[in-house]
Amino acid sequence: MKKKLWFFAVLILIGCTRGPLESTPSVSVHTIAVLPFEAACPGGKGEYFSCPIQGLVAGEIIPEAPRIMDDLLQEALSGHPGFRFVSRREFEGIWEEVLAEAHEPRPADIVRMLGKVLGTEALLYGKVFRFRERKGRGYAVKRPASVAFALVLFDTKNGHILWKGWFDETQQPLSRNLFKIRLYGGVRWLTAEELARRGLERTLQDFPFPKTP
Repeated sequence: MKKKLWFFAVLILIGCTRGPLESTPSVSVHTIAVLPFEAACPGGKGEYFSCPIQGLVAGEIIPEAPRIMDDLLQEALSGHPGFRFVSRREFEGIWEEVLAEAHEPRPADIVRMLGKVLGTEALLYGKVFRFRERKGRGYAVKRPASVAFALVLFDTKNGHILWKGWFDETQQPLSRNLFKIRLYGGVRWLTAEELARRGLERTLQDFPFPKTP
């Protein structure tokens, strides 16, 4: 269990690193394995690394959040060719297999090994930092939904970052910020899932989708 937590924490740590690990903006891959989302521990307790991205901080996460994010991401990407969606059960089996073959591997080594097993040129990894459901219904909401997540695309040849994106939003009343109306899609209060879906749409606007052969 500790090894698994270590791997996920290191992956997101790489994703938050700015500098020599980042590749050039030009991305050309044909196949991407989409790994299941990991949930950050609220408050950072139990994690090996803390990695806020532009102020991203772990908060309340409902138990269903990783599954919901997996479903939303697959929904957002399924219309495009070149993706290999890895189930949580499949990934856990592959993860154990990869670790069994490596002795204290570097994060880049793990990325390369996963790419070899999955047969893809890149890995897309996601982490949920916050997924708080709204309290109340309709227009009578006592507490709005709040969602924060990060996505990192790794090159399986060398473990370098090809792309990264993130979303951090707590819904506000439009009376405070009319510029949010496009994100919220109107004046009603969104559920956490609805907010996450809109967040993914925004985050993926500059995503380097696989190139067709």
